[in-house]
Amino acid sequence: MRLLTRLPPIQLIKRCPRWLPLVACLGAPLAAQVDYATPYTFTLLAGSPGGTGSVDGNGSAAEFGDPYALAVDSSGNLYVADSKNDTIRKVTSSGVVTTIAGTAGSAGNGNATGTAAQFNTPSGVAVASGGNIYVADLGNQLIRQITPSGVVTTLAGTVATSGSTDGTGTAALFNQPYGLAVDGSGNIYVADLGNQEIRKVTSSGVVTTIAGSPGSAGSANGTGAAAQFNQPIGVAVDSSGNLYVTDSGNNTIRKITSGGVVTTLAGSPGVAGSTDGTGSAALFHGPRGIAVDGSGNLYVADGQNCTIRKITSAGVVTTLGGVPGSIANAEGTGPAALFDVPTGVAVNASGTLYVSSSEGYVISAGTAAALTAPTFTEQPESQTVASGSTAVFHSQATGAPTPTYQWYLNGEPLSNAVGITGTTTPTLVISGATAAATYTYYCVASSPSQSAQSSSATLTVTPASDPGRLVNLSCRAPVGTGANQLIVGFVVGGTGTSGSEPLLVRASGPALAQFGVAGFLPDPELTLNGPSGVIASDSGWQGNTAVASTAASVGAFPWTSAASLDSALVESLSGAPYTAQLAGSSGDTGIALAEVYDATSPAAYTPASPRLINISARDQVGTGSNILIAGFVIGGTTSKTVLIRGSGPALAAFSVAGTLPDPQLQLFQSNGSAASTLLLSNTGWGGDPEIASIASSVSAFSWGTAATPDSALLVTLPPGAYTAQVSGASGDTGIALVEVYEVP
Repeated sequence: MRLLTRLPPIQLIKRCPRWLPLVACLGAPLAAQVDYATPYTFTLLAGSPGGTGSVDGNGSAAEFGDPYALAVDSSGNLYVADSKNDTIRKVTSSGVVTTIAGTAGSAGNGNATGTAAQFNTPSGVAVASGGNIYVADLGNQLIRQITPSGVVTTLAGTVATSGSTDGTGTAALFNQPYGLAVDGSGNIYVADLGNQEIRKVTSSGVVTTIAGSPGSAGSANGTGAAAQFNQPIGVAVDSSGNLYVTDSGNNTIRKITSGGVVTTLAGSPGVAGSTDGTGSAALFHGPRGIAVDGSGNLYVADGQNCTIRKITSAGVVTTLGGVPGSIANAEGTGPAALFDVPTGVAVNASGTLYVSSSEGYVISAGTAAALTAPTFTEQPESQTVASGSTAVFHSQATGAPTPTYQWYLNGEPLSNAVGITGTTTPTLVISGATAAATYTYYCVASSPSQSAQSSSATLTVTPASDPGRLVNLSCRAPVGTGANQLIVGFVVGGTGTSGSEPLLVRASGPALAQFGVAGFLPDPELTLNGPSGVIASDSGWQGNTAVASTAASVGAFPWTSAASLDSALVESLSGAPYTAQLAGSSGDTGIALAEVYDATSPAAYTPASPRLINISARDQVGTGSNILIAGFVIGGTTSKTVLIRGSGPALAAFSVAGTLPDPQLQLFQSNGSAASTLLLSNTGWGGDPEIASIASSVSAFSWGTAATPDSALLVTLPPGAYTAQVSGASGDTGIALVEVYEVP
């Protein structure tokens, strides 16, 4: 760890992470109570997240090198001290970025107009009511002025000479000038970090010291030189002439009256943390930029916490956005918004807040969120599962900001433990359930000021001899030629099983006419493949008695004509993966239905009996009725947990061309002759860790951990018939794969 005061001023930024001051390095923040009572919604205004550069442009097409400090003028234009680029940038309210002074990558001290001028790691910027822009030119130890026409001059300080001398123009000396603020009279205030002072510079360049003593670091309150600071970085001034300072090394926010009286407004000297509260009960961790609005509220870029804080004139501190310790770039409301080391903050006349993320290379705009109370849109359902099985309770709530979740068991809050995960997410997963008792679960969704409780759901665990399991897959889809055949996959097996499983596999074409299906495949050919190649094939079942009797025993719809060209196979298969391929035997095309039935008698089933543990289908997804529809049946007497996935973009890893770009997955429950009921839907799985963990446990191919557009559902379902439908969320088309996995 390098001491800031031991580095030559010009090397400070080049060699040391400027956002990591000495005192803020001394330990992790204390455990915190964060209050998002008045959260803001933050969106990207300009810059490319994670992309460093010096490109001018609009919105995310622009690039910054280190947007350290911000200021806003009366017209809503932002000015950015882009330190590593050695430039001053302008950002309009619509996000258009231009360079107004300095040459990117060309450090120096030359006075000139626009990009002919030079700066050396500028770290503070302020704009006066008349349009003059002032810059704390850190590497040069100068305070510079930029006129509205872009002419750059030196207002105070001597190039590359550090000191604490008060005086006029070049007779004055600074030692690491950081933050700047301008009052209504055009006076500039400087957070002079290396001197541990707050300085004043008149518009004519006369420099005086308002508070602090050169080289005397501390946290003492007092008047003028009797007060002490420890690495002051940001400074703001209100309409009454009061100054506010982010005393970064002390982790405090200080106030200086117009008479030079220094007090501590918020934070506890030398204590790092992220707790919201009033006065010294609130904690900060390396605060950087600071701004004040017309009502006297302060806004602080709390750099090491990666949060944006608000302080009222009474010293009440709340968090507007970001999560303490979460370093990232994300748009969102309150805790959903994330920042990568925020350092600059500014607020315009209408209350819009602007934040620069120094290490994230972006500028964000924030406005007060419209708060709505959490409301549950999906309630957890009671269920009965076999002993040792997995159960999943799912809930979903809306609200602004996005609610947080907490699950309860028999009235007590749950924590993740062996066999219990997802306790603070909408999806609670309980694996290895035991039959000791009946359990009651509910979920509480909370916003900063309100909460809502879901309905209660019971989990009953039984030692059932006929547990819930997958017993049937059916997939109806268009059958083409070549690569556009209908391919259905299934896996036979299960932990602790042995032997073989009797299965009925059918390919219906002409048999669909009885359901009014037009354009059916006239002569489906069925080929069953196993690990070693083709097992069997059929082109026309010809009234096969084994097929007819097995179909009747498993409840398959009857084929009324023994002369039809529908195809079927009855096979006994051992544990392994298999595929059933459907094609037109004469190269023709049309709609077909593939079905796989477990023909094991319920009376003969035991936990050692092989079963269907994974069923899948891949096909072209069209629009209207030409979407991918996979049906499955859960048999037995207890509920079964299943993972259902709709893969589109994820298939690119297998060199599949023309994949469905944004699959929407919908789960319906079949209600006999009545219309089906939509149970759940998903568009974009969001990188859900519970989904990823379960997928790994059932040996599904990995989607990684990123939030891809592929869709998934994890759900516990009672015995019955269901359909999983995959369509393009925006009406688009392409190849998709639907999968259903049993979750043990």
